[in-house]
Amino acid sequence: MTLLFDTSALWLEIPDEIHTASWQQSESIELAGNRWQAYCNQMSLHTVLSYLQEAFGQDAPQTIDPANNPQCWSMVNGSVITVGETRFVIVPTEAMDKREFWVPQEWIDIPSWIGDYYLAVEVNPDDRLLQVWGYTTHAMLKSQGVYDESDRAYCLNGSDLIQDIKVLWVVHDLGSEPTRAPVAALPPLTAERAEALIQQLEGVIVLPRLEVPFVEWGALLGEPDRLQQLCQQRERHASSVQSSVSVAPDARVTESRVTQLSRWFQSMVETGWQTVEELLTAQPELEFSFRAEAIADDIIRRVKCLRVGTAETTVLLLVMLQTESEQQISIRVRLLPTIHPVLPAQLTLALCSTTGDVVQSVQTRDQDNSIQLKRFRCPPGMPFRLAVSLDGITVSEDFVS
Repeated sequence: MTLLFDTSALWLEIPDEIHTASWQQSESIELAGNRWQAYCNQMSLHTVLSYLQEAFGQDAPQTIDPANNPQCWSMVNGSVITVGETRFVIVPTEAMDKREFWVPQEWIDIPSWIGDYYLAVEVNPDDRLLQVWGYTTHAMLKSQGVYDESDRAYCLNGSDLIQDIKVLWVVHDLGSEPTRAPVAALPPLTAERAEALIQQLEGVIVLPRLEVPFVEWGALLGEPDRLQQLCQQRERHASSVQSSVSVAPDARVTESRVTQLSRWFQSMVETGWQTVEELLTAQPELEFSFRAEAIADDIIRRVKCLRVGTAETTVLLLVMLQTESEQQISIRVRLLPTIHPVLPAQLTLALCSTTGDVVQSVQTRDQDNSIQLKRFRCPPGMPFRLAVSLDGITVSEDFVS
């Protein structure tokens, strides 16, 4: 493995075999956003593991842990490597913003999951690179981290992380630094309650970790056998759903590949999408569709041309992103006409969950020249779907924030 150092971080190349195997092993995850999270965790774990095996030589790290499997990664971000008695928790993200380090509560408050050192990892799958940009300890996260109840995560200021990874090996060898803070035991679950929770959470739920109180969720995950049972149940449920999916005979649905919105913040433009500027350069006659659009400098806009209805009328799907505090992304979605000055009547734009449930929708009337969903917010990694329907035909676009 090639190791690339700078003064502040450790860079690791993601080997091709790890990249390929990670994607293949994550394909069993049904929801696109959860699948992507599992894929990033798999790459991070095995790339860092290879590095640690080189660094520690005979004291080979171990990865045998119930939290290190794709189904668990689809629920909780992070993995763990054990070197002797020391636990390294790896928390990957695609975000380039290093102002804050977010760690799911599971890694802090479930006694059997607690680590000694927490590695902040940025993953760049396209360039096959991984950056370990800093580390901290459980004690530091517990004492100085800010707990976000809505996301069930501890947030530590990025400037409080130690960025020189070489310091970690020195401190680890000395063994003089207290790494863990005391954590109270979670009340055990009865067998009946554990079974009920597993049944409740086995379905297609985007964020099962937020569905039940943490004391119950943490107690469930803290029992390896129960965690394994939950993962197996979710995998069986996903397989049964995939094998039974059918489309009504009077409807046609066209779906596209999943669009990773995090890449838009890195100035990437995915296939099928354009910046508004590129679109207007190629088709200046569409300027009228954007004439009333006043845009702040920090808003990212991408547009895609869709064909809708039996007449295959072309419309523009405009998605606008803006970063907000607490790692929330603000999203606005609009439909605009192309050739004609107005949109077709009874054209519907809907925001849906990946299970197909409509969260909100809006429909055109006669002579509407645009329609827009109410602004919504997503945490990083949240999957959702935009559906455009006309004449019984639905065109859908899947996204991960």
